[in-house]
Amino acid sequence: MGIAVEELGRENDAELTAFLDAVGASSTSILGYHYPFYRDMLVAIDIGEPLCLGARCGGRLVGYLPAFVRKTGAGTVVSSLPYFGPNAGVLCVDEKRQEVHDVLLAEIADRARQENALGCSIYTPFRFEDFDLYDRALGAWTVLEKFTQYRLLGNDSHDSAVGWSLRKAQRLGVEVSRDVTPERVAAFYAIYERNCEEFGIPPKSRACVEFLTQSELLGKHTRLYTALREGKVLGGLLMIWSPLVASYYIPCSLTEARNLQPTTMLIDAGMREAQERGLQYWNWESSPGRDSGVYRFKKNWGGAVESNYRIYVESFAGKDKLAALGREGLTREFPQFFVWPFDRL
Repeated sequence: MGIAVEELGRENDAELTAFLDAVGASSTSILGYHYPFYRDMLVAIDIGEPLCLGARCGGRLVGYLPAFVRKTGAGTVVSSLPYFGPNAGVLCVDEKRQEVHDVLLAEIADRARQENALGCSIYTPFRFEDFDLYDRALGAWTVLEKFTQYRLLGNDSHDSAVGWSLRKAQRLGVEVSRDVTPERVAAFYAIYERNCEEFGIPPKSRACVEFLTQSELLGKHTRLYTALREGKVLGGLLMIWSPLVASYYIPCSLTEARNLQPTTMLIDAGMREAQERGLQYWNWESSPGRDSGVYRFKKNWGGAVESNYRIYVESFAGKDKLAALGREGLTREFPQFFVWPFDRL
């Protein structure tokens, strides 16, 4: 029986959610980023237009490729998926793995070709290293090798420094709360924005944070923890959940309060709740490099494992157009999209 590809709309959301829940019960490739609520957030903050490709066999949904398209006067880009790292690619049932990859990757490449896209980027999924499936369909594309980190939950071992930091924070009166108010969201975002400025990182928008901390999402798909001392917000942690994976989405802490160890308290609270909910993996997301403080901090939690992923990218408009826009133009026109590696312009 052949496999047909169709574009999924909001009318398919219940079916798509059921598919993700079913596949996600055994596959860690399914992350919170693949659910309709996250697509709606990206639409709400004007990242681009969703391109949600589904694969059907005998009428049954057997595969899904989430993507976004952004069109400006400079051109068109396509990505599965903008706004983060190893978070998308083809998601499918095991028994149709090769066929689903073939048809979905061919479809997105064909659509990008028809749009004469400046760039089409496909990330491989979290903890999925069967790259032959992507090489088979996208063999001539440019490939970038990347890595991310994760931790198996239920492993309570960690560096002695983590235990020391937890005890210090508790002794100094730092507490973690799951209560969310507009005031706490505002304080959380202000600290996060300040951290991004300090480290030269483009921040996610406040609208993104406000969307993901809506009451109908909290406790179901997301969680916002805040670290407090004497009623003052010292930092926060926004998490996004899937059936098996807790994704470390936005952490932040006041620079002048870091000696109080709020981030350690926040992560500990997040890991404990994830375990209570039956989640099995803590997705640390990618780090700037193995020599970075962020990478070393994650390693301190014990059991931190590296996982490889790839970005497959192709330009159908030609490298001259990419070079003409340059890093500044691509960043301005296509924020949060990986269009082309800047060092290869």
